[in-house]
Amino acid sequence: MLFSRTEADEFFKALRAASVGFLKHHGLPIDQGRKRYSSWKEGGPIGVTEHYTAGVTWKGTVNWLNDGTNKNSVSCQMLILDRMLPEYRDIAVKYPELRDLKVTTILLSDGIIPCWHAGWVNKLTFGIENRNAGKLKYDFSNWYWWANEWKAVFPDRALGKHPLDVNGQWWEPYTYGQVHDNILVCQMLCCLYPGMRPNWFLPHSATTGTKFDTGRAYPLNKVRSAVFDQQPIDDLIWLHDFRNVPHSMAHYAEDEDRDFMLEMAFRQDDRFDHENFEEDVAVMRTPPGTDLQYLIEEGEWKKELGAIRRGLQRLGYYVPPSASQALDEDTALAVYQFQKSKGLRADKIPGSITQTALAQRLRQFNLM
Repeated sequence: MLFSRTEADEFFKALRAASVGFLKHHGLPIDQGRKRYSSWKEGGPIGVTEHYTAGVTWKGTVNWLNDGTNKNSVSCQMLILDRMLPEYRDIAVKYPELRDLKVTTILLSDGIIPCWHAGWVNKLTFGIENRNAGKLKYDFSNWYWWANEWKAVFPDRALGKHPLDVNGQWWEPYTYGQVHDNILVCQMLCCLYPGMRPNWFLPHSATTGTKFDTGRAYPLNKVRSAVFDQQPIDDLIWLHDFRNVPHSMAHYAEDEDRDFMLEMAFRQDDRFDHENFEEDVAVMRTPPGTDLQYLIEEGEWKKELGAIRRGLQRLGYYVPPSASQALDEDTALAVYQFQKSKGLRADKIPGSITQTALAQRLRQFNLM
């Protein structure tokens, strides 16, 4: 392990202290209320669920996540911004344990305890929200994000970012500091909780079928490998590419927070898995077929394990290297038959119905 359990414990204590000071500085709620907390199913987190905020501001996100009186019981353990705010730096510098943080990283919960953030995995995984708008659209004059029925202008110039094209879909890019701090925090979690498992390190889209986050711009498979292989961050060559994305930006347009809160209210059903995926995400045209196309063709499922594994990996699931003809147990557990979609049984056998569901999900992400 890169850190001792004592070092990891001290890191999170310092992070919470700095976070409380930062939230008090901005007059933001510092706790979600005890009723938002429960107990870990296995004595501690066994994984992480990565989210994006689907917004362009951060104060509105904190108010939404940390409001203990919120009727929707919204909560999450951590919020990671895409830049370092000077007022946060001034507070964090008092804590040597936080010297490696690159961006504003806020521990929202009072300790490492379960929060309501991803439905059936709440008591299993630690929830990290990343300040990121997610999927974007372009009308040849402006970029737009999902709010207000895709009429909210994405402030690409103010943020110093250019949307990223991934397989014909546009996304807000994540910054070097943001990815760096995600890796650091999760490596600390692994040191604090040795029972963490890679098959439970997932994007939100892998636990809830109506979700699209953490999105195609987030290098989740690489982050997972760096975390569970306990690789020194400075040795990650691929991470250096993120340095090309500016992470020192102008101030966010905080006057948008009010509108953001109203928009979040419309998304409350989304938190309870009642939303219509087709309404929340504009499904792109079906892309050309590839080696994964035969997932929806008839045949013996055991002969299609290679394609199934590739499809799962592209969707952000943990797929360990294996030459076995049996589907990996850990992969099947993480998949949970694609969030118990209609008509699927959690039998760990990727039969024809499961294959069709997988193919449909891959098309929605433009991954076929």
